[in-house]
Amino acid sequence: MKFTKLAITMLCALVVFCGCAKNSDVVIKVNNTEITRGEFYGDFEKIKSVQVKNLPKEFQQDNSFTVLSMKEKFVNDTILRALVSEEFAKRNITVTPKEVNERKAKLIAQVGSEEQFNNILKSSGITEAKMLEDLESEAKLDKLVKTLEKGNVSDSEALKYYNKNKTAFTLPKRVRASHILINTDENALKRELTESDKEGKLSTAEIDKKAKEEAQRREKLVNEIRQKAANNPKNFAQLAKEYSQDPGSAQKGGDLGFFVKEQMVPEFANAAFTQKVGVVGPVVKTQFGKHIILVTDKAAGGLQPFNSVKEDIKVYLGEQKKFMAFQKFAKGLKDNATIEFYDESLKPDVLRKQIEESLSKKMSKEKYENIPASKKKTLEKMQEQK
Repeated sequence: MKFTKLAITMLCALVVFCGCAKNSDVVIKVNNTEITRGEFYGDFEKIKSVQVKNLPKEFQQDNSFTVLSMKEKFVNDTILRALVSEEFAKRNITVTPKEVNERKAKLIAQVGSEEQFNNILKSSGITEAKMLEDLESEAKLDKLVKTLEKGNVSDSEALKYYNKNKTAFTLPKRVRASHILINTDENALKRELTESDKEGKLSTAEIDKKAKEEAQRREKLVNEIRQKAANNPKNFAQLAKEYSQDPGSAQKGGDLGFFVKEQMVPEFANAAFTQKVGVVGPVVKTQFGKHIILVTDKAAGGLQPFNSVKEDIKVYLGEQKKFMAFQKFAKGLKDNATIEFYDESLKPDVLRKQIEESLSKKMSKEKYENIPASKKKTLEKMQEQK
């Protein structure tokens, strides 16, 4: 079982403001903190544009319910941000530039390089100054949470969780393999040639001829590469970088990492799970093309020993404790806060009613779309008569 940090790290986002032009039109007042229209809607539009973009197409086309739900959550998050910021001031919680830079370094390491990190910031529309401000807020939140709950977990607590959740720690057989992919399908090559011939200079006969010749060349190439790899498996990674047509793995030397049998198409999986480690197998044909496979490691299935997962469990349970403590603390802050809504559309009861109405319409629409065409006509006639 692989653990990731729990939602406590996600809560760091609650203290992050995107930054935008302000105006004096207050929409929400939380105790003594005023949130202006510019702050609220500027931040919300940025978040909405990113989240909607990542939705499936069908939700992008009909997203009124989704957007309203986002807005409801953003109102709650905005209120909590203000309350938490007040707590930072009350408790005199501060962080040093060194602490902020350490967080930045960790983020850069996670994404791979500083260049990639800067590209992510650019695509998100976040300046470096704003990013550092956000990291400062995250660091403050971590310190606040630690005053509520240390997150200490004993060995006995970890063992109890392990014994109750053994299925989560039971792994299937896995294989780690690298491959070199060459597409030799003549029809696919015809399509490529047709698409690339935008000016229509090639006749159908010429395209057929070129595709056939290219397919034959690639068939020969596959066998040559396979022979080179079999003669010296140590050069497999270099051959993959040079020849493989799989963009996802080529630059990693063809490495696909560990995978279970069901993750791959049957022809590939059967070959990978029967080959010996360190041996280049015969060429395998799948719907994607011809594969040259090198199995680099195998992992037996079964229950992972407690000692091998104990520390992960402790981290997981510790984060859970922190999360629950913060949830309780946040509820107390909201229950005792004075919250005034100057924009009626942001009131929780108004938003909830709009969400329920939108959901009702969405469900009715989906139900209607599933009705047979003959019944739809009858319903439409009845509607016209009304």
